[in-house]
Amino acid sequence: MAAQQQQAAPSPLHVDTMSSGSQFREFLSQYNKITEQCFMACIHDFTSRRIISAENSCALNCLEKYMKMTNRISLRFQEHQLIANDALAAAHKSS
Repeated sequence: MAAQQQQAAPSPLHVDTMSSGSQFREFLSQYNKITEQCFMACIHDFTSRRIISAENSCALNCLEKYMKMTNRISLRFQEHQLIANDALAAAHKSS
């Protein structure tokens, strides 16, 4: 019975690997999403294998906007977490 419990508990290395795998899947999901979104918005001429400069500019602008938005959301989330942590620390201090 104790041997089964030991096998059931994941090792820290296994948990890290699972976390890394889930982070990688999330990265791939976001990558595929932005690729599809920018492609659908920017690429319209399928009569040639060449990329038109307007399509190239559109795709670069699309990606740049996405990256700026992602960075802004990340910063706002960090600010929110800081405020929440400060409020929690103040609540514990006053208790």
